[in-house]
Amino acid sequence: MKASKIAKWFAITAISLGFTATSALADDTLDRGLGSEWSSLDPQVNFDANAGWIMSDVYEGLVTFGPGGVMRPGAAESWDVSADGLTYTFHLRDGAKWSNGDPLVAQDFVNSVQRTLNPDTVSDKGYYFYSVVQVKGAAALANGETTDMSTLGVTAPDDRTLVIEMLTPAPHILEVMGAFQIPPLHTPSYEANGAGVFIDPAKVVSNGAYVIKEVVPQSYVLLERNPTYWDAANVAIPFVKYQVTEDVSTELKRYEAGEIDITYDIPANQIESLRASIPDQVFVYPIIEELYYTFNLTHDVFKDINVRKALSLAIDRELLMNKIVKSGAVATFSYAGGFDPTYDGPLIPGAELTQAEREAMAKDLMAAAGYGPDNPLKINIVTTVSDSRIKMAQGAALMWKKVLGVDATVEPMEVKAWLDSFNAGTWDVFADDLVGDFAGAESFLAYMRPSAESGYNWDKPEYDAQMDVAATKADMPSRNIELAKAEKILLDDVIFAPIAREASHHLVSPHVHGFEPSVAEYNLSQFLTLD
Repeated sequence: MKASKIAKWFAITAISLGFTATSALADDTLDRGLGSEWSSLDPQVNFDANAGWIMSDVYEGLVTFGPGGVMRPGAAESWDVSADGLTYTFHLRDGAKWSNGDPLVAQDFVNSVQRTLNPDTVSDKGYYFYSVVQVKGAAALANGETTDMSTLGVTAPDDRTLVIEMLTPAPHILEVMGAFQIPPLHTPSYEANGAGVFIDPAKVVSNGAYVIKEVVPQSYVLLERNPTYWDAANVAIPFVKYQVTEDVSTELKRYEAGEIDITYDIPANQIESLRASIPDQVFVYPIIEELYYTFNLTHDVFKDINVRKALSLAIDRELLMNKIVKSGAVATFSYAGGFDPTYDGPLIPGAELTQAEREAMAKDLMAAAGYGPDNPLKINIVTTVSDSRIKMAQGAALMWKKVLGVDATVEPMEVKAWLDSFNAGTWDVFADDLVGDFAGAESFLAYMRPSAESGYNWDKPEYDAQMDVAATKADMPSRNIELAKAEKILLDDVIFAPIAREASHHLVSPHVHGFEPSVAEYNLSQFLTLD
């Protein structure tokens, strides 16, 4: 169990009215804000970025990511690439173990990929293996065309060797070999206990720097240093506690009181004052996360592209992000552009116009669709309970009302309910976001492939075909040219309205060391230290 927080309370000498955080006396636990409750702790199922922080502490992929998100060897100490770029051979560390002492073997990674691709697992992560990278046999398994796992191009010729065979080159493959995408699976414990094993601290078996010690739903997940981890000697912090911190204002107060060491977020209206009072503790930096509003194509109203275009054009993105939300996110008219400086992607239709011209066009389009003062469009916007996301939805709703006479109701939800709503289709407009796995357009565009079955009910064979063309290009300049053509097909169909490129906001206590900005939000606890 973690040490008492009493020492922290006695260490606090003052908390100024100007929101100056007080350095707290460090105990043996790193307390990290998590935002909303995790949706899943199942390593082959979880698709939440924040729950992924827990996964990255508990499981280790073939590669891992050190300070600043710099890639480094993980469970694999090295790897080889074939001359044609189609085969990667990973060499696992000698003597690597699971937390129960069992040897970690290459077949554990094969079993993980097989379980992820098995339709019965109902995982959203299968597309990593047939869309982000095209692994031989992965698509057929995921689509239920075959159950023959021997057709999969992920094999273990021996305990320390993992071979991945692909249909097309993938110069970015190492970026998706981390714990989020390809954690190993401890098959004996899974077969004995089923999926429930991943939330039972007495039964879960992991291979990362930490093990799950305690799970309290809607409250926290407590991790303890894993003594069997191959690099345990260099893991400085004994315990890590991920705490649910849905209310960002309350989280700030807890940070000031020394109860949280690293916050999940910062209230948007406090960022500037905190920068002035405690600049060394404020971390605001761009990350590879796109914010966009998705239109429900299964609802009759959104089958009309005029309605979708009108709603997209009526949003004044600069005003929304810079004057209303003020979170540091950057307004954008693209979806996959802006993350990789070498990628020159397209913009949405109408981006070349002034905002006044866009609004005039939006009014004409909405009228053409049959909506106006005598027949106002009524829709809902489903969003998370995050302060900035609610402000963003409220701002968009006001703009739609002012420009188009649309009655839009904002419905904030906790993350799990928000995700459940998306899957159930009980929304008109979904306040969407996607965290990329690497700073490249393909990370975003692969997710939108209809064949990836990402839940958008968008059937566009030519988009899939163009992504297939891009996948044949082994060099990034040629690949990016083809990816841009695919993005134009996507944006021209207006299945969503890109809004902004997100920024990360954290407060980091002075007694925490080693925290560095990472565009993919990789800040694994094993690379941090406490005073």
